[in-house]
Amino acid sequence: MDVAPPTYTARDPPPSYEEVAAKLENLVGDDVTPDTVLDATDKLSDAEIEILINGADDHWPLETDQQKADFAVGCGQCLSSPEGKTRFASAGGEATQATRDIENIFAGLHLRIAQIDRIHHSGFEPEIIKIHHAYRDVLAGSRDFAATVSVQSRRFDESILKICANESIAVQTRRSTLETYIERTTSLQNDAQQITDGFRSVTDDFAAFVGSFSTWAKDKEGEITEQIRLVEQELDALHKRLYRLESSLRAFEIVFGASIPATGTFVKMFPALAPWIVLGGVITALASFAAIAGLAAGISKTNYRIHLKTQEKEKLQVELENLRRTRAELEDFGHDSLTRFETAVGILTGAWEQTLADARIVQDWLVRGADAAHWPEYMELNIRHDVNKYDALSAYLESYARGI
Repeated sequence: MDVAPPTYTARDPPPSYEEVAAKLENLVGDDVTPDTVLDATDKLSDAEIEILINGADDHWPLETDQQKADFAVGCGQCLSSPEGKTRFASAGGEATQATRDIENIFAGLHLRIAQIDRIHHSGFEPEIIKIHHAYRDVLAGSRDFAATVSVQSRRFDESILKICANESIAVQTRRSTLETYIERTTSLQNDAQQITDGFRSVTDDFAAFVGSFSTWAKDKEGEITEQIRLVEQELDALHKRLYRLESSLRAFEIVFGASIPATGTFVKMFPALAPWIVLGGVITALASFAAIAGLAAGISKTNYRIHLKTQEKEKLQVELENLRRTRAELEDFGHDSLTRFETAVGILTGAWEQTLADARIVQDWLVRGADAAHWPEYMELNIRHDVNKYDALSAYLESYARGI
């Protein structure tokens, strides 16, 4: 029978680290895996999690050398497990999604900058196209590199280490096999450097572009804001003029209202038609229509000017919003999306460097005589504990390389 974990109320003194740890262990139960521990931790309160955080320095879990050795094995087996490979593949998918997001953002920025160029002749479009193409070149190179490193890394786990550990094979043969592998892996250095340099060039050029565009856009935003202010002043004057003209027409309607009882309601219901209706009456009465015609023309032209000025104001507001939005997206793009891509590039080059580093450790062991009693650390994890970290990493690299 399971014992329910203790609950705490606001009136109780805060629980100790040991009490919270015991509660967590009870929530986890007998099936102890990284996932069950994380799921159980989500059931703790914020206050309980804070107690675990504050007590961490005094409760480090590894005390003996055996625990430390088991820890290394456990980490390796965890990442080498089917669940680990799935998580690596998922991370590769997230990196791929980041590249798709960047592509979509570039397309959106290009469209808005092209619109800005057509209006202001600012000349920014060619530069954003150039940076976009450079990004695509780096992306294509990084995917090719990921595919190659994936094959090389998996081969290190699946065959190279097995050959190097096999005492039935002559040491010189093992050395030759490993040296050939190292030469092939080292030859990727130029590709890795090109990707790193290419990305750095993209980020530097983009930063310069953002700085240039932002400076120009802020000045232009100030100009457009002033233009909007002046248009609003003109609109205010036009609305006042329209009010005076319509007031004069209404005065005529009031004076002669008794003469138009049948149509007076329509004059009130359709003020835009009032001049036309009133003119019809004046003309029929064979009276002078000059005054009414002047008022009618004034109202019509003033309404038209208000319409044009309103359109001009709305257009300026759209231009202003487009400038502000484009400037903000450019600045956020550099801070967020390109940083995510930088992380992916770092993983690719880091995977290559780590594989090569482990290979050279094994090479040094072979050069010193290949003592079977003292295998290199990763060789021992791989052969004796079935740790295949590069095979697991290949799931990430392959997912990224596919780009889907």
